[in-house]
Amino acid sequence: PLCHVNKQLMDVRVLKGEPAELSCTVSRDEVTGTWFKDGLKLTSMDGVLFEKQGLVHKLIINKVEDIHAGKYRFEAGDVKTEASIFVEDPPQVDKVLLKNLTTVPTVAKAGEKIKIKIPFEGRLPIRATWLKDKMKLADDSRIRVDKTDTFTMLSISNTERKDCGDYKVRLKNDSGVLDIDLKVEVTDKPQPPAGPMKILESSANDITIQWKPPKDDGGKPVQSYIVERQQVGKSDWVALGETPRSCTTFTTNKVEQDMSYYFRVRAVNAEGTSDALESDEVKAISKASPGAPDPPEIISVSKDTITISWKTPRKTGSSLIVGYIVQKRKKGTMTWVPVNSVPIADRKLKMTNLKKGLQYEFCVAAVNASGIGDISAPSQPVFARDSTKPPGQVRDLTVTSSDSTSVTLTWKRPEAKDGSDVKGYDVEIRSSNNLNWTKCNVFPIEMTSYTVKGLQAKEVYFLRVRALNDSGPGEAAELEA
Repeated sequence: PLCHVNKQLMDVRVLKGEPAELSCTVSRDEVTGTWFKDGLKLTSMDGVLFEKQGLVHKLIINKVEDIHAGKYRFEAGDVKTEASIFVEDPPQVDKVLLKNLTTVPTVAKAGEKIKIKIPFEGRLPIRATWLKDKMKLADDSRIRVDKTDTFTMLSISNTERKDCGDYKVRLKNDSGVLDIDLKVEVTDKPQPPAGPMKILESSANDITIQWKPPKDDGGKPVQSYIVERQQVGKSDWVALGETPRSCTTFTTNKVEQDMSYYFRVRAVNAEGTSDALESDEVKAISKASPGAPDPPEIISVSKDTITISWKTPRKTGSSLIVGYIVQKRKKGTMTWVPVNSVPIADRKLKMTNLKKGLQYEFCVAAVNASGIGDISAPSQPVFARDSTKPPGQVRDLTVTSSDSTSVTLTWKRPEAKDGSDVKGYDVEIRSSNNLNWTKCNVFPIEMTSYTVKGLQAKEVYFLRVRALNDSGPGEAAELEA
């Protein structure tokens, strides 16, 4: 019977230097075959072995080289089977060098030169690309990328802080790609401290300044700050002292009353001293206490607690405000009683232990290094009692008389169930081409009539009235005039 192939030869792809094997199976044990490569009969090749194990015929290569790539054929009588060996030779870099490149950053001081040379092997041509922060590097006046058949090299002359970053070298040929990630660090003196410089306190005896750390410390931790001052009108700078890196404020008593100065601060790290951050002109003047805040506002009320808040005074004095003192008095009395003896930093205070049903007023004063400032005007008087709901709408709002410049309104109190505690009324107005309402009265109106004056002839106006109680204004009643 004729011999035939039970298992054909199969193509093999193998890395250069690795072993490879071609194998086929025939149907008769006594068959002796012949191997061919690229049409030429194989008798012997360095590193190539022929084996027959029963029905199986093998071609074995212990270490594949470029010469082993090609088309192989096995023949035995009428039996024939073919397959190819493809030798892959991607870019490769020495393993020790590769580990050093990927684990140890390349470090240089600003102004120095960096050279990173990477020898490689692999089937030519090998293309080499350098990237920084995922962007392809291009040659310029400082940066140069070189490549030969055996290495690629990055050169950076006169390095700068902006050269720091993550770099990638991509080596590529027809057999594969090798990516090498590496890091470059460039150290330099710090940037100047961040500004603007603040003057925390200025007095006849001392001046306190404040700054922020540099936005870039130069790649080395800031160790300290050097502070200097210059008297206005003079050219020389006088060293005042040095602060540790954790301290970004400095107080000097080397000043004279009514003299003006400039200050400057430099950051220091292991690489050197930064350029200076300079202040505006500062005058050493006598301390000034804060001005009066606006009257406190009533935030919430109950039968035994009242919460007030206030704003920072427009005039803060010659130093930072450190807190506030609050005073209270019963409506109708002259004596103010301190609520707190130690200044509070917050601009809000909840007072307890008030007597239910009594009406209170409050005032506040700011405190800075020179003492307690001016006292504010009193707050609106407020009763210590549980809040009630706002009153209902006024009734029967009508215009009883009008002329070219005025309108007189009248109305009735809200229903008894909705307005037994009414304290007064507000009248508001807006013109037909204005969406904003304006209050006509300064103080609550006690009567149930009011004349609105100063109107323009032939203009259409909208008017509304609200009843008021301790909880605030009620729902408005509105009409057109």
